[in-house]
Amino acid sequence: MNKILLTLTAGLLGSALAATPAYTKAQAAAGAKVYKAQCAACHGAKLSNGGAPHLAGPDFLKKWSQNTLDDFHFIESSTMPQTNPGGLKDSEYLNVLAYILQENGFKPGKDALAVKNLKSYTFKK
Repeated sequence: MNKILLTLTAGLLGSALAATPAYTKAQAAAGAKVYKAQCAACHGAKLSNGGAPHLAGPDFLKKWSQNTLDDFHFIESSTMPQTNPGGLKDSEYLNVLAYILQENGFKPGKDALAVKNLKSYTFKK
């Protein structure tokens, strides 16, 4: 009985973290503007063609698939942009994250990406 309960619990937790991240098309569009102004100089216009670590593509997804979006958001919002770490508004960091999701093939929906939900999502498809 305990093994069954443990298996069910683990399955439910795994599926919660495997949920598709929720963000809107408007967030990604706003994030694209911030990205172009604040991030593209280092990470590249295509998120993977600059000298800084890639933010799109299979290697990025593999690297971040075991971490939550909250983990990524913490690093993003505390170390970026390199010339002004933590200098963007919270909404701008979320919008850039939505843009990164979009560019990695995650589909937008009707619910906005919110800080309170970031621990529920990963970059795993």
